[in-house]
Amino acid sequence: MSNTARTQRKGTFGNGSKRRASWTVTPLVVGIVVMIGFGLFNYDAAFDASRGVENTLLHLARVDTASAIASFTSTSSSPYPGWDPANPLGIPQGQAPNLPSIRDSTSNAKRANYGGQGDKPHLGGFTEFDIQGLSPHVWKHMIQDYGVHSVLDVGCGRGISTSWFHMHGVQVLCVEGSYDAVQNSVLPDPANQVVEHDFSRGPWWPRDTFDAVWAVEFLEHVNVQYHFNYIAAMRKAALLFVSSSRWGGWHHVEVHQDDWWIRKYELYGFRYDDTLTQQVREWATEESRDVNATTAPNAKPWNAQHVWLSMKVFVNPAVAALPAHAHLFPENGCFQGRGEGGRIHNRECGTGKDAALETKLDPAMSPLTLDPSMDTAWTTHIQRHLAKSQSIQSSQAQ
Repeated sequence: MSNTARTQRKGTFGNGSKRRASWTVTPLVVGIVVMIGFGLFNYDAAFDASRGVENTLLHLARVDTASAIASFTSTSSSPYPGWDPANPLGIPQGQAPNLPSIRDSTSNAKRANYGGQGDKPHLGGFTEFDIQGLSPHVWKHMIQDYGVHSVLDVGCGRGISTSWFHMHGVQVLCVEGSYDAVQNSVLPDPANQVVEHDFSRGPWWPRDTFDAVWAVEFLEHVNVQYHFNYIAAMRKAALLFVSSSRWGGWHHVEVHQDDWWIRKYELYGFRYDDTLTQQVREWATEESRDVNATTAPNAKPWNAQHVWLSMKVFVNPAVAALPAHAHLFPENGCFQGRGEGGRIHNRECGTGKDAALETKLDPAMSPLTLDPSMDTAWTTHIQRHLAKSQSIQSSQAQ
């Protein structure tokens, strides 16, 4: 809550207290008058009358204070329509207008291999295909084990990771500040899947809530004074998957240890989940060490270093508690037996000997179905875009 809001509320309660204090004296005066009217011999009746008046006036005082609080709540203004300053941890309502980047070519010569031509210095910094931030193995587990159906990709660059989720049946939205990246997006439907927004210009959040935010190689690019602007977007997701750089790079202005980020994000109201964090890092490590794994579209081995080194997972209870996200962390619920260490083994309800007595799980609660053909389609799609980019670069170099 802002200092202004605190001051306003303090003033409301303060004035109410003064009124109540003055009204506390009034019943005594009324009591004396009543006592004189009834006479000393009717003292008990006079006292009861005064207590009745006092209770009535105190009730009015409480109603007046409650009305003042309600009035403040309803009239408190927000600098950003849809965001409630009296409930800063709440879910922003509606969709905030996006603020595209302002073009500036003065830093082009210094970018070297980083993308962002024509962008201001604080934007860009992406590469054509950053294999260290891509992990199909983790993404599949997010879908199958965590039940993710929708992803908001924050700082999505050209949409490499966003396109993977899209081509595997996930509802996606990609938000990116670099005009250069947006214009060269690999997404099939950029008009409906990409939002160009510069978080240094103000906050933005999507209309819908999402199961997950995926933000890799993004946090270090945005100064802390602009955190509110993108945290507002993350408040629309149930789970946050975020990485943070541990070294320098193009406009790396927030480089910190994990404990700093964890403390910051918990101050923002998110709950750090170490179990999920370690699980995701382990999956990314498995992928990088699997000699039998398929190669990436650029013909190199998968190596999601940003994920296995610094990925952190947070839970946003405000969104996770919504019925629309009840499908997260799917698991069969009908008991079948116990395994090693007494661990419960379940089966799908409605499939055993008591099938007729069991309520089947709504199919909407189940994970999305993945198929190897989806991997092939995505790989071919990205290879086509990489070849196109290389062709353009070759022609420009001539």
